[in-house]
Amino acid sequence: MLQLRVQLNAQAVDAIENLLFNCGAISVSLEDGGSNPILEPRLGEHPLWPQVYVRALFTDQDCLALTIKALENETAVGSHIVSEQIDDHGWQEKFQQQFDAVQYDSRLWIYPSWQQNPDPNGITLQLDPGLAFGTGQHPTTNLCMQWLCTSDLRDRVLIDFGCGSGILALAAVKLGAAQVYAIDIDPQAVMATKNNMVRNKISATRIKVGDIEILQNVHADIIVANILFGPLCELQATFLNHLNTGGTVVLSGILATQTESVINQFADQFEYIHQAESQDWARLTLQRKA
Repeated sequence: MLQLRVQLNAQAVDAIENLLFNCGAISVSLEDGGSNPILEPRLGEHPLWPQVYVRALFTDQDCLALTIKALENETAVGSHIVSEQIDDHGWQEKFQQQFDAVQYDSRLWIYPSWQQNPDPNGITLQLDPGLAFGTGQHPTTNLCMQWLCTSDLRDRVLIDFGCGSGILALAAVKLGAAQVYAIDIDPQAVMATKNNMVRNKISATRIKVGDIEILQNVHADIIVANILFGPLCELQATFLNHLNTGGTVVLSGILATQTESVINQFADQFEYIHQAESQDWARLTLQRKA
């Protein structure tokens, strides 16, 4: 087992955590980077220490090397990067115990490869944590999965911006979408999505995967974007160009405190429909105006 350890400011934790998972980390943990114990936080608060140590575990040397190279370009990290080999005795079993099959709205199961298919006659996806981490564990992914499973996707064209592992794109096809476009600027995410398509026997004719160039002349009924606040706002014009009039855009990857700013940013061309929240994160549903 390979371990990477970096020290950084608390403000950079979310961005670095996402980077680590996207580069292939299979586990990320946080600890105090100084002497600042948090003894009794207020109810509902989840404070971090001013300085944080982030530990990430890897099973692949190439993924570790890619991560170190990426971190060297992050000003929040600087030179505080240490990697080492650690004893992995019993680690795999402990790691696998962290992930269990999850069912969404009594419709779709997601389960890891080391478990039996929980419903062989039902709608299921097999996904393992790894490159472009995404098994539905994060609240923003969970919020998007809940929306997909409670919506009528039959015969719809859907675009998944920031597809990561492909979890939302694959789920959309399983739930009846006629055509899905999975978009990501990260080659690791594109690779992970294609691998998960093969694993789940989903044809490349149902999901087209790549960067934004594959969307030429594409107009969708639904756009799902589980990405961060900044890119969401920057992509507003792109969403408008590729969404049919009356179409739905589902935005996540944003904090509940950011939703008002997003709604205001989109207000000219999109009508606010609904908001849902989970663990300080939010999902917005908007509709393109005529």
